[in-house]
Amino acid sequence: MSTPDRVVKTKIPARIIVSSTLIGLFVIGFIIVAVWQSGRGIVDARQRGTIISKEFRQTATEDREITISRTGALVAKDATGEYLLTVRVPQRGEPPKTYTVWLNDRQWFESLSVGDPFDVGPFLVPSKK
Repeated sequence: MSTPDRVVKTKIPARIIVSSTLIGLFVIGFIIVAVWQSGRGIVDARQRGTIISKEFRQTATEDREITISRTGALVAKDATGEYLLTVRVPQRGEPPKTYTVWLNDRQWFESLSVGDPFDVGPFLVPSKK
């Protein structure tokens, strides 16, 4: 004589369903707030100002400059001097700061003029006064 197969269905208590849902919503909310707050610091760190002077400093000797490109390749070129921009950046509730920016591209340097807006970014340190 054979016995019929029995299917056992366990009943999940409502307390576990509610607590699992609340934990999931909390984790999703935490991730959303974390992503929203992480971009806020970069926006506040952006330093955009106006070019107040341009300067080309010729070096005594012609140097060979070797850099690493974005693709990771080594690029060598002759550098006849330094291309410098002085940028004044307004600050919230403080006097404006002056930044010195070194450029390594002559064409970019020549395309800029005094009075143009320039984004010095969040990584530069104010120049010594």
